[in-house]
Amino acid sequence: MARLLITLLVGSVGGLIGYKLRLPAGALIGSMLAVGIFNLLGFQSYMPSQVRVGVQIVLGCLLGLSLNWNTITQLRTVIVPAAIIIVSLLVCGLITGFIIHKFCNLDMHTAFLSSSPGGMTEMSLLAVTLGADGPKVSVLHLVRMITVVSVMPAILHILERVFHKG
Repeated sequence: MARLLITLLVGSVGGLIGYKLRLPAGALIGSMLAVGIFNLLGFQSYMPSQVRVGVQIVLGCLLGLSLNWNTITQLRTVIVPAAIIIVSLLVCGLITGFIIHKFCNLDMHTAFLSSSPGGMTEMSLLAVTLGADGPKVSVLHLVRMITVVSVMPAILHILERVFHKG
């Protein structure tokens, strides 16, 4: 019980620091790094396996909060772009996952979930549920998020200059 409380304390402190630093998914990244560093320092963190079900329920509730009548009515105006985005992201994710699986020595579930579109939290929980390597999925999504957040503004700036010259 003491190890569980210490793990929760370390994770909470890390999560709050990540949140305050405004990291992408700061609470998740901060708590993950804090508990990971805690383990690397030789301490043993602990979390009962039953907690996963509770976390998935809470995550389901959080995702359900975004669904309302306004969301449903807006679906009519965005159905075509949404379909294009979904199909293209899934196809790219499947192709990338296949390449990662074949050439990078990752199991199929980990490779596909690491390259799938979606949030780091959701994909990491799904990875654990499906028996994939959750920490690897988390790290690969973290790298993706940091890269996109840091590179996309420059790309958009360049594209804006290119397309607004005429």
